[in-house]
Amino acid sequence: MPPPQNDQQLPARLQKWAEGKATLKDVRGYSDEELYSIARMGYFFFYQGKIEEARTIFQGLYAVNPLDPYFAKALGVVEMAAGNAAGALAAYDVCLKLSPQDSAAYVGRAEVKVAQGQRGGAVDDLRRAAQLVDGDDPLKDKIGALLQRLSRR
Repeated sequence: MPPPQNDQQLPARLQKWAEGKATLKDVRGYSDEELYSIARMGYFFFYQGKIEEARTIFQGLYAVNPLDPYFAKALGVVEMAAGNAAGALAAYDVCLKLSPQDSAAYVGRAEVKVAQGQRGGAVDDLRRAAQLVDGDDPLKDKIGALLQRLSRR
């Protein structure tokens, strides 16, 4: 729930935001639960094929909380689906800066790099993902298949 209109702390939170020491999430007082509820709606749109609506939601969530790697990664997925490979790559880069152990983000970024013809970079990302993924993770099979396919080219 947004803070009340007579919030005495709002000027201080706005100053922190202006100084780069707070996010819009902090300024408005949004909870993780509220933001993730909105994210579920974004994925609902995405899986319904409503890419532009999903894109708007995840761009907004990323703007409100740019420190959450989940929102950056989801934005990467949606940007790629929207045909914006450069935007997808930038979103995955942010996610990996925030969460360098995220194997799924490395795989997503590798897929973008493949689409852009950056085979070497894709292989590097897939090898990194392979180092991070657990043996029983289904992502391991996908990584192996992608690496095998890229080695045949």
